[in-house]
Amino acid sequence: MTVTLDWFVKQSQLNNLRFITGENHARQEIHSVNILDNPDVLKWFKKDELILTTGYIFKDNPKLQRSIIREMKEIGCAALGVKIKRFFKTIPEDLIDEAHKQDFPVIELPFFYGFSEISQTVYSEIYMQQKQQPQKEQEFLLQLMDAFFQHESLPALLQHLAAFFAAPVLLTDICYSPLAKALPAAANDERLQKYLAAISAQLINQGESSPVCNIRIENDIWCLQPLPLANHMGYLCLIYEGKDLPVIPTEFLQKITQIIALACEQSDIAHLNPENHLPFFLHFLMHRKQADLEETKNLCAFYGFDYQKAWICTTFSLRSFPADQKKLIITQLRTIAHNVIPENTSIFICYNDNLFCIFFLFKPDCHRLQALHEVQIIIAAFHERLVTNSSITVPIGISGCHTNVQDIRQSFEESLQALNLQQQLDSSDPASYLHQLPCHLLMQYGKNTNCILRHNVLKPLLDFDKSSHTELTKTLQAYFLCNYNASATAKQLYLHRNTMLNRLEKIKELLQIDFTNTEENFLLYLSLITMKLDT
Repeated sequence: MTVTLDWFVKQSQLNNLRFITGENHARQEIHSVNILDNPDVLKWFKKDELILTTGYIFKDNPKLQRSIIREMKEIGCAALGVKIKRFFKTIPEDLIDEAHKQDFPVIELPFFYGFSEISQTVYSEIYMQQKQQPQKEQEFLLQLMDAFFQHESLPALLQHLAAFFAAPVLLTDICYSPLAKALPAAANDERLQKYLAAISAQLINQGESSPVCNIRIENDIWCLQPLPLANHMGYLCLIYEGKDLPVIPTEFLQKITQIIALACEQSDIAHLNPENHLPFFLHFLMHRKQADLEETKNLCAFYGFDYQKAWICTTFSLRSFPADQKKLIITQLRTIAHNVIPENTSIFICYNDNLFCIFFLFKPDCHRLQALHEVQIIIAAFHERLVTNSSITVPIGISGCHTNVQDIRQSFEESLQALNLQQQLDSSDPASYLHQLPCHLLMQYGKNTNCILRHNVLKPLLDFDKSSHTELTKTLQAYFLCNYNASATAKQLYLHRNTMLNRLEKIKELLQIDFTNTEENFLLYLSLITMKLDT
């Protein structure tokens, strides 16, 4: 419980107080008390402060009455308490009218209470509640745990939370789709139901949110704190009207989310929502970019990803397929994975509607390049089986090998970059990020570098091809792909070996190279890559 306007008017030891305006703000908290005895003190007022006045400074000034109300509303003061039967019998109509317009609480105070007595009453309650708060939090946790062990429903547990925090509570899945909600008993149900639906829609649209976010609905601002559940399967959202959240101990909130996570597992509520099909581990990789080491380890432990091993991530892109085909394709991918991947190879699979990821797990001290070769062989067989069985082509990206738990996301992003580049090059073959590194580096440096390479290395060859209508550049590309093997290149290009050798001699003549200089060979390789990147 907190010190609120409702407590001040109806439950404190003070009698005959009443709301003149703003009774809908009865749950507004009071953090301090101040006195309005001249207009200059307005600049010292604070948010959530109860302001007391005899009204003497504005008793004959309607314009000042209105401006004071507007300023206190802008500051965020809790309410204005006006003592009657001192300088006027009733509170001035202009002040009341402006308070109605600003939706600001005005409270009528009896003349027989001094401001010191009112202030002492409020501060004594604030002190007592601050002193008792840790005990109240502990008692509430015990109450919540007892309700859980008594197998109360998840909505009932959320109702306990809404009553304790005196605020709406919203439970969502990892995509912010609503799963359950609860409202305080005294809340305006119809109004809050409308706002909760709008808040859910905004959360879904904006995706990953900050730990605290402000959402504007019509003319009202709602402050929302999405708390990740301990099992990372969704969020428990506390919602308050206004721009700020009350100060709540982090440890207390963490214990609450642990209990609610257990209740979710017990009730299996995550499966009640047909839209909740996004696997959480992949969502974590895609969106929780600021996760710390401990959170990442906990998530891996929960979902069974052995981060103590080395791993390579392979990602299959499903973005180009119609929505009604994706479930079937995912089923096929899972089936092929179990048939193609060797029994002694450990894997971890996660996927959503657009991406299908297989993490290959190896011993921490494995040979990195050997591990990559093994994965390439497996994925090549996987790709062949997929094309043979289904006649479909799925772009596949393969990451480098990683061992640091904080590099799990890095390996996922490498696989995405690999398959994106492969799609850009219009190639359907599985792509290795490590083998594409020269391409990625050239793309980072921009087209100016690409032009420099072609102008200084390939230009004579390109000019000859253009003027003579030959394909020497294509021949050179094939020669590199065949690892400088003239016979293999001739076979690939359907050429007689002597024709191939003649072409090589012409290339050497035009470029003034003999393929014996490693640095020049590398320059040639980079220059040929630029040809692919600019197509």
